[in-house]
Amino acid sequence: MTDATPSRLEDLAPTARRILTAARMIVAERGYAELTMAAIEQESGVNRALVSYYFGGKAGLVAALVDTLFQDPDTGLVEEIRATTEAGERTIAFLDWQEAVSANDRVNRMLYELLPHALRDPEIRDRFAEEYRVYRRVDADCLGAAPAAPAAEQLEALAAVSIAVVEGLGIQRALDPEGFDHARAWRMWRAVVGRYLSLPDEPGAD
Repeated sequence: MTDATPSRLEDLAPTARRILTAARMIVAERGYAELTMAAIEQESGVNRALVSYYFGGKAGLVAALVDTLFQDPDTGLVEEIRATTEAGERTIAFLDWQEAVSANDRVNRMLYELLPHALRDPEIRDRFAEEYRVYRRVDADCLGAAPAAPAAEQLEALAAVSIAVVEGLGIQRALDPEGFDHARAWRMWRAVVGRYLSLPDEPGAD
């Protein structure tokens, strides 16, 4: 784990990536209870013994799931935003990324499946706690690129609230996909944080 971002799926050996990708699919589509060695072997086409070789067993695999929780082809990686966008545009690009994560049902399902086990398992809980520490720092860095960025203490608090909004709206979307207007709620949050940070208004914001 680095201070910047969690490990990347792309950095894993091809076989390890196949195992982890299969585990992510199982958790997102079938639930944590279905994450067995037999299911991983069937889904990945990789002998179950290699789970221990690459991850040290199921506990290590779950830790890797937590590390790569918010890495998804549909949303991209926040580190790319930090590396490729100018300071003046970074906050807006970051908020776009957060909206995509909040609306990503697959990522949300993985999060909801893993969190109950984090509350019961100290090792998974510590892993999640470190992930959130990392993402609060990353969020504060991206939000701090805004024209009217507050002091560091306020940025840290804003980052924590921002993460809570991402996940809270995702929960409401997951529970009421037909009745909850995620896009409208996100526009409201964008307007609130935009005014606080003196960001330009979005076209068509209401």
